[in-house]
Amino acid sequence: MARIFNLVLLTVMLIGAVVTYGMKHRAEKAADRVARLESEVAREKEAIQLLRAELSMLVQPARLQAVVDRYADYFRLAPFSPAQYATIDEIPLKPVGVTDEKAIADIIGADKSAIR
Repeated sequence: MARIFNLVLLTVMLIGAVVTYGMKHRAEKAADRVARLESEVAREKEAIQLLRAELSMLVQPARLQAVVDRYADYFRLAPFSPAQYATIDEIPLKPVGVTDEKAIADIIGADKSAIR
């Protein structure tokens, strides 16, 4: 009887060791995956920071003015004239309940093909 009891305890101990080793192995794989993901996140944050710095350099007014001056004949930009500004009163209101594109085009004085 004692031999059977010892054999059962030995079997339980071996099963426990195998289960513990499997859990340890899965935990190590999970830790490796977490480390990889954290390094990817750090790389992405660094890339975002680099892109933000590049964007801030690209939208500097002095740089944009130099680009406009260099390619003035291509852009054909001209300063705003006072006639180009509109007041709130000059903006037509959208009619309530009208969803027909032709009716809206008639209100703003354009043809239907100009809307699309």
